[in-house]
Amino acid sequence: MTEEKKVRMRVVSRLTEPDGDVHEIKNARSGMLRETADGIVLEYDDVQDEEKAHIILTMKPGRTQRENRARMQRRGMVSSMLTFLPGQKVSSSYVTIYGDIPVAVDTRSVGIEQDERGGELRLDYDVYMGGERTSSAVMEITWRL
Repeated sequence: MTEEKKVRMRVVSRLTEPDGDVHEIKNARSGMLRETADGIVLEYDDVQDEEKAHIILTMKPGRTQRENRARMQRRGMVSSMLTFLPGQKVSSSYVTIYGDIPVAVDTRSVGIEQDERGGELRLDYDVYMGGERTSSAVMEITWRL
């Protein structure tokens, strides 16, 4: 069994729409961190617009930044499994009560840093729906033990 550690987190998301509008969301969260054979796993509950979701974020550091990987599973009113692979466009879907919505994530970079006090994940990616880019995003998640 892997030891779980409580963490305090800061989640910052910056979304840039195709017309240039920028939206930034900053949140403080509490979560759990553990290391598994799959990598570093961070779990936390997220609330946006009164909708609660459980997030399971798995990070796999590589030998180089180009080899870093991340996967974000979201369970809630809208569920999804997004995979972040630098230089690749990966198809997925948002699962809603109205049906599945196809999406794709084109990842520019996955930055992972960790030390004895905490760490940081930085995702830089584009989101596509129906073949059209709907936003460019940078998500930074910082955690402290």
